[in-house]
Amino acid sequence: MIENYKGWDITLNWDNKDCLERDITKSYFINQKEKWIGVHINGEKIYGSSLKEIRHIIDYPTLHAK
Repeated sequence: MIENYKGWDITLNWDNKDCLERDITKSYFINQKEKWIGVHINGEKIYGSSLKEIRHIIDYPTLHAK
């Protein structure tokens, strides 16, 4: 876990080994949107391309479509 922000555990989501095994350029761009993951204590998950984006989604959920 990188940090706990307002009840969300935020971590890097690099456990997906497909990025390393396949063509790195194509996989790299596909997986960028899911580089970071936030998991709430109730089990809800959100994904983002940066820690800043994850914090923004948590602070302003109405601005982001689910």
